[in-house]
Amino acid sequence: MLKASLVVAASAALLVGTIAGMSCARAHSYKLGDIAVGHIWAKPPETGADGVAVYAPILNSGQTTVRLVGASTPIADKTRFRKVNKKDGTVEWPQAIELQPGKPLALAAWREHIWVSGLHKPLKDGDWFDLTLDFADNGTLPVRVRVETTPGH
Repeated sequence: MLKASLVVAASAALLVGTIAGMSCARAHSYKLGDIAVGHIWAKPPETGADGVAVYAPILNSGQTTVRLVGASTPIADKTRFRKVNKKDGTVEWPQAIELQPGKPLALAAWREHIWVSGLHKPLKDGDWFDLTLDFADNGTLPVRVRVETTPGH
């Protein structure tokens, strides 16, 4: 139990340090109360693709669970949460993403992430777009998503 607690604490400290350090580098980070969102990015979509996945590290440093209940952007018709099942490749569409207190969560290809579909224009490496994250009772957080082949560049 102590070992698991130390691993969680070390992971949280690493994520917080990464998020804090990002403001000094080329990356970007955002804060809404106890919620910290690190470098938020999307890979350029495949040619002809109608959607793009959005990834970011998130940390809830508060004392209670926080829910990410939605996201919106002016560059697309639809924004929702997506999760691809690692075992069989099936896609699930969760209604919300829970952020446990003190536990870093990465929106990533192998777990929950944001899916933006019905793009109004093509996106390419180097582009940016606005996205608003909805944390229910905790409020909304406007962010800028960087389209890039490799995160942090």
